[in-house]
Amino acid sequence: MSAIQDLYRTCEVLLATAPPDAERVSGSRSFGIKLNTAAVDARDLVRTRLRSWSEFVKAEHGCAPSNPSVTGLVSFLRRHADWLCRHEAGVDAVGEMAETARAIRRIVDPTRVRRFSVGRCVTGDCQGSLVAAVQANAELLPGEVRCDVDPEHVWTSYQWRELDRQVSQRQQTGLPWLTPRQVADLCQTSMSNVYRLASEKSWRRRTNGRRVLYAKADVLASVS
Repeated sequence: MSAIQDLYRTCEVLLATAPPDAERVSGSRSFGIKLNTAAVDARDLVRTRLRSWSEFVKAEHGCAPSNPSVTGLVSFLRRHADWLCRHEAGVDAVGEMAETARAIRRIVDPTRVRRFSVGRCVTGDCQGSLVAAVQANAELLPGEVRCDVDPEHVWTSYQWRELDRQVSQRQQTGLPWLTPRQVADLCQTSMSNVYRLASEKSWRRRTNGRRVLYAKADVLASVS
């Protein structure tokens, strides 16, 4: 949480720093206000996710933050971190905050690495996603592909053909269970709201370690 707050403040410094490829507004005589829109979007993402998880804690735990500022929300979530981590939504809360921090770091300290999603992890019942990274000016194919949940799920370049076959096969199969992240994408809602919907709609569920999965049929019935 502290890291996110520090990164949020760093983005404030970048707000008036336009990216190098900023374009002049058509018909104008100047570039106008140089605004780093990526930094603006990053700060909006921080506020949105902090508010979302704070509302979740309020609804589930019965207490509310006294200060709606980013600093206040961070302090509130830090105070209730133990409770949230014990909740079934804890894994996703931590994961989403880590994802938020990574997104901001890409703005604050951009690297010359291009990352892209390959698909769902193909190892057993793992619910992670496969992510490949390509270094700038390197070969088009990445040296390895890693799972964003289990660091031991790694495929090197010579395993690409077999991995591609497994990913394609799994995508065609269509698993009957969805992760909270998949439900959030499908319903176009926040991760914290997924758990509220699951409770209200009585979705069937199963667990994989600390991760909860919801019946795809129940989710689709709710959004249809």
